[in-house]
Amino acid sequence: MKSILLLHGWNDENYTSQTDSKDAWDNRKVFVDKLSKDYKIYKLNFPGFCGQPEPDKAWYLKDYVEYVFKYIKDNNLKVDYILGYSFGGAVATLYNVMKDPTQKIILISPAIARNGVTTKIHNNPLRNKLRNIYLKYIVKNKYMIHGTKFLNDSYQNILRIELIKEVNLIKPDLLTIIYGSEDNMVNPNYVINNLDEEHKKRVYMVDGGSHDIANSHPDDIISILTR
Repeated sequence: MKSILLLHGWNDENYTSQTDSKDAWDNRKVFVDKLSKDYKIYKLNFPGFCGQPEPDKAWYLKDYVEYVFKYIKDNNLKVDYILGYSFGGAVATLYNVMKDPTQKIILISPAIARNGVTTKIHNNPLRNKLRNIYLKYIVKNKYMIHGTKFLNDSYQNILRIELIKEVNLIKPDLLTIIYGSEDNMVNPNYVINNLDEEHKKRVYMVDGGSHDIANSHPDDIISILTR
């Protein structure tokens, strides 16, 4: 049986302050149970989620990649696929580019594009503090309202992700991308339009699915992965 490592998304309901669960995939249990019929499942929680300790300083995307790499190495895992959901899709993408260009990856509703909007990452502590206040108290961003300083500062860093170029660096036969046609968090058409022709062929669209297609259309996803 092939093995698969699941990387979860940035869901505020999975913040340690918001849940007693120790598994960030508990809110997509039906999907994971169906997936486990065809794959040996490995899972991890990112720092700040479901009881996982937090570092002292904010992380960037590359830090999450290193975290995954260390998890695989420390546990001596043989991972046939890395499946990244939403933010986890960004981590999986950069993992292939940074760590192992032979690693097969599955991206579900991947947060790999800001739809053409570029936002510079600033290292000015005062500027970032003011932006945190703006997002938390003016915009009332749920990810900021419930987050710790580590999560809020890291969220600002990962929010600026644009990884279309990196996706195009992955060998097409190692890549599977699945979006819901009604995704309201990432524009699938923007992603598709900016992929190379061979990479476009690796995108599967679930009709009527939103960003949370693992809950709304688990059987459609499983069907794609087991073809």
